Amino acid sequence: VYELLDEMEMKGEDVLPNARTYGYLLNSAKKPDEVYCILERMERRGCKLDGDIYNLLLRLFMEWGIQESAQSIWNDMEREGMGPDKRSYTIMIHGLFEKGMMKESMRYFEEMTLKGVVPEPRTKLLVDAMNIKFNSEDSSKNLDNKGRKNRKTI
Repeated sequence: VYELLDEMEMKGEDVLPNARTYGYLLNSAKKPDEVYCILERMERRGCKLDGDIYNLLLRLFMEWGIQESAQSIWNDMEREGMGPDKRSYTIMIHGLFEKGMMKESMRYFEEMTLKGVVPEPRTKLLVDAMNIKFNSEDSSKNLDNKGRKNRKTI
């Protein structure tokens, strides 16, 4: 793949890779090192990241469990005025939930709704399920080991 990319870059203006080309390469990346290499090539060629690339990077880093890199991408995306958008929030909310980070996931949902971004139906369902879990955990803290209300909390 990289040989073809090298060939495209050598042929000049008419066949230079663009964000879509690099997006395909990023999507096929198997590890973070590959992503950084592709991003470096993009930068060398002056190819700017667009909203789709930012969201792809968020998804990859969340899937790999590298929240620090995902947060860095999020910050870059905001600084460049490329988002976040509904997809960005959806990626973060679902990704954090899948990693067992429900409170962080809910923080993104709250920010999303405060900004007036309407969640996807699947995200709304996920948040409803998280709220049920949070509520049941809260109420179980007020029960003794036999399921009765603790006198201290009454």
